[in-house]
Amino acid sequence: MNSAAPIIESAKAKEGECCDGEMSRAQNTRLLRLSASAAMNGLARNRLATIAATMTMTLMLLVLASVLVIRAGLDAALSYADSKVEVVAYLKVGASDARAEELRAEILKVNGVRDARYVSADEALAGFRERLKERGEPDLTGELDENPLPPSFEIALDDPSQTARVSDSLSKLPSAALFGRIVDGRALAESLASVTSALRAVGLIVVIGFSLAVLAVVVNAIRLAVMARSDEIAIMRLVGATSTWVRLPFILEGLVIGGIGALITLFIFGILGAGVSTLMLNLFRVLPVETSAILAGQVAISVLAAGFGLGALGALLSLRGRLN
Repeated sequence: MNSAAPIIESAKAKEGECCDGEMSRAQNTRLLRLSASAAMNGLARNRLATIAATMTMTLMLLVLASVLVIRAGLDAALSYADSKVEVVAYLKVGASDARAEELRAEILKVNGVRDARYVSADEALAGFRERLKERGEPDLTGELDENPLPPSFEIALDDPSQTARVSDSLSKLPSAALFGRIVDGRALAESLASVTSALRAVGLIVVIGFSLAVLAVVVNAIRLAVMARSDEIAIMRLVGATSTWVRLPFILEGLVIGGIGALITLFIFGILGAGVSTLMLNLFRVLPVETSAILAGQVAISVLAAGFGLGALGALLSLRGRLN
């Protein structure tokens, strides 16, 4: 009989711990509901501050989404330009196809050359006419007595950074006398890289500026809520509420502001998706760039993370030193 007593006591203790755990979970669930209700009531009470904070958040997130889309286009443009960096070797007018084929064999032996595509004078003229047609410009080449464009080699490289060395090697080939002009295409890629870096910096500065403005508005909105509910906070203190539970409704308010701003932003981008895709194709018409599902997913994740993050951060900053 005595040997069973410890077992019974242990069972009772475990039962008590289980009941305490269930009571604690129920209490936490109730407190979460009360906090959510208090947050919704606080947002409703301070409508003007809530609307101002949400509109500012939405504007900032729209700017962020636009910067992300433009940056994706610029990155694609830079990648495309790097992949297309090549050396174009123009031949002298009148070079025969047979001599051009011999010259191609010499070009392919140059270290760093991946391929060399021969473009005849007729092909060059046809390509020029096609580009004029795409741009909507008049084609006056039909008035010419003869084709003024020379044949050429479009030389693809293993490493785009080696254009200068490859150009120098081409000028030393045995049949280099056939070359009229050698054009290094690296300058265009480097210019595009400089423009891309500058636009990235400007975009980052703009996003940071809007983020600071959003934080200021959210902080002021939460502070107004704290001041309006000072009596409620004092009562919560009296009944033994911890600092965490006192702060939670205000943090939830910040999260709601950020979440609503993010959803509005994604809704607007969803409506304007086709227009954004057309704009991307117009800005980078020579590139295979469009708003793909992957890019849309990245923008959505970034917008949601920024919205919730800025909302929570603004709430924490507004409560700093006020509810200790």
